[in-house]
Amino acid sequence: MRYKLLIAIPIIVFAFFLNSCNSCSRSGRAKIIAMAKKEANKKNTIPEPNTIIKDIEPKIVKIEDIVTPKEKTIIKKELIINKIPPAVGNLIQVEGLVLKEVSELNIKLNTSGSQVEQIVAMQKHIFKNWHYIYDPITGKDTWRSAEATLSLKYKDQYSGDCDDFAILLASVARQIGLRSRMVGGFDGDYGHAFAEFLVPENEMKNELLYGADYRTDASGKWISLDWFKGNDHDRFTHNIKIFEDI
Repeated sequence: MRYKLLIAIPIIVFAFFLNSCNSCSRSGRAKIIAMAKKEANKKNTIPEPNTIIKDIEPKIVKIEDIVTPKEKTIIKKELIINKIPPAVGNLIQVEGLVLKEVSELNIKLNTSGSQVEQIVAMQKHIFKNWHYIYDPITGKDTWRSAEATLSLKYKDQYSGDCDDFAILLASVARQIGLRSRMVGGFDGDYGHAFAEFLVPENEMKNELLYGADYRTDASGKWISLDWFKGNDHDRFTHNIKIFEDI
């Protein structure tokens, strides 16, 4: 395994969001935070398909677009205290808040050393606590980095649309040493995003993979981390675009 589980020391990011909303910039941070809070108080939400737009460059949202410079400094100091390296990557990321999240989740979920057990358990937990929020109407799809999505957690609840979910799941899979990527599956001009991971050779017979949606290519067997299953997932696997280096 490429990382060690850490004794989690909470990083209280959202408290600083609440204290700083009166001075939020025009980036829309206040609206994003308010929506995350509102959705976190709901019991559940229903995921929507057809949320990514084909052949249109997405708007990229990074953690710096959500937190203030002061909040970013506080997060950086907390990561240093916890001996966590800075995040690596643009959208699909490792280290930073992703390592913190993965470490805390695996302790909370009491997983074994199996990479497949860990990613399956984390996918179920994140989806169970995910609240669907549409992108704003800007004419572009909005893709958040993994750290940006994690910085918006509220009451241990996550929020965003399918590409935010896919980017986060690809990140946590990569954090535990799995090769992962986001896939855009299109039905006409609109489509759905999901993450998938490549099954390691030593995990091919893991019973947790039985019945899982998958695709195969020259690299091997890719297991879906989508929130849709079966036919609802399969409809987005025919006209696809791979996003591995984002």
